[in-house]
Amino acid sequence: MKKKVKLIVIIGAVVLCVVAGIASALTPLAVEATAVRPATATLTFTEQGAYDYEERRLVYPLVSGEVLEVKVAEGDNVSAGQVLAVVDARDYEYQITQLRSTVDGYNGQLNNLSLNERKEKDTLGATLEELKGQLTSLEAEMEKNKEGDESLETQLGIQEAIVFHNRNNVAVARENLKDARELGDDQMLNEARQAYNLAENTLSQSELTLEQLRNGNVPQDVYEGQKRAIQAQIGSVSSQLEKSYSGGMRQYYAAQITAAEASIAQMEEQAGRAEITAPIAGVVSELPVKDQNLTSQGMYAAAIGAGGRVEVFVPVREIDGVSVGDKVELILDKRLGKETVPGTVTQVDAEAQVKLSALGVEERKVKVEIAPDEGKLAIGYDMEVRFTVYTVENALVVPKTAVFQQEGMDSVWLLRDGAVVLAPIEKGIETRDGFIVDAGIADGDIVVTDADNAALREGRRAKAG
Repeated sequence: MKKKVKLIVIIGAVVLCVVAGIASALTPLAVEATAVRPATATLTFTEQGAYDYEERRLVYPLVSGEVLEVKVAEGDNVSAGQVLAVVDARDYEYQITQLRSTVDGYNGQLNNLSLNERKEKDTLGATLEELKGQLTSLEAEMEKNKEGDESLETQLGIQEAIVFHNRNNVAVARENLKDARELGDDQMLNEARQAYNLAENTLSQSELTLEQLRNGNVPQDVYEGQKRAIQAQIGSVSSQLEKSYSGGMRQYYAAQITAAEASIAQMEEQAGRAEITAPIAGVVSELPVKDQNLTSQGMYAAAIGAGGRVEVFVPVREIDGVSVGDKVELILDKRLGKETVPGTVTQVDAEAQVKLSALGVEERKVKVEIAPDEGKLAIGYDMEVRFTVYTVENALVVPKTAVFQQEGMDSVWLLRDGAVVLAPIEKGIETRDGFIVDAGIADGDIVVTDADNAALREGRRAKAG
């Protein structure tokens, strides 16, 4: 009895297994699948890029002073020559007034020199005439006393006049020497010093002769000595009349006036430049003047960036697919999600550079510059730059997980009439989304995307699940 029960149980289990197998075979297999439709297929690659300006200019104020007004803000687009800020230049106007007063003072000194020189020359003219009269009297006295009848009183009078004129000459030479020292001209100083020494020596000699005459000692050649002294004085006075004794001082004051007028012109120009202007068209990337009450010529007031562009280094193996004018995507990773800004390739360098990867491996890359087409990028932004190097319209693309090798051929599983069908294909270019299929499938075919499913086999009933 026990054996019979045991046999019945075994037979029941076998029947159940057979029924389960038949039921399993008749139940469709749930697979992942997708319908293939024509679409635009692209081949892309992505590299890291950074946004910077092609040119960046620091703007320095041309005058120092109080900041009266700032007319722009950071991030503003400005044109060349546009006013960025206004500086108070009243200090320059005060200095200009002082310099003009100085010029007036120098012109007054020049006028005084002219008046004094005119007076001096009038005096010298009178002295010259007096000396000529003394020479005439002396020559007449010498003619009258050829026999030795010498008049001591006459000689004393003449010698006293000579000493007087020599003292005047010493005084004039001393003033000229003082002026030459003030001017600091070495050549003029040497000439003035020699003239002063000569005048002193001449005075000493004339005073010695006068002393001899007063003591009654009448040398035989007194007349001749007096005549020579008078002739020398006439020559000296005539020379002084011919030249301008104030020439050095005139040159000095004229030079001072020229320097002051040059300073006035410079300050007038600077006072007219109290406005700080943009030297180039671009974007105000920095504006430190907005936080300053006072600005100086040594502190930059603003920074202007021009020619904003994204710089990216492309591997040599990819560079053949990049050309000037190509469109790219600039992808910024922001807190609220990724933001994409379109851009255009503006420059591709002709030579590659050696760059280190994040792992320290040397790679040869080519620098590519890109201009953003729209959107505001801030200097220093890092971003991904996506290049599209291949595009096919109306392509049939299958996921990479749908393709497998079957007897050395690329193949996919298709769902047709509720069953799995093996379809050999001609696989084309691999894109970011999958493989382009050049032959083997048609528009509307349903492709199984989990080709690694071990239950898949030719003719197996299946359904997309």
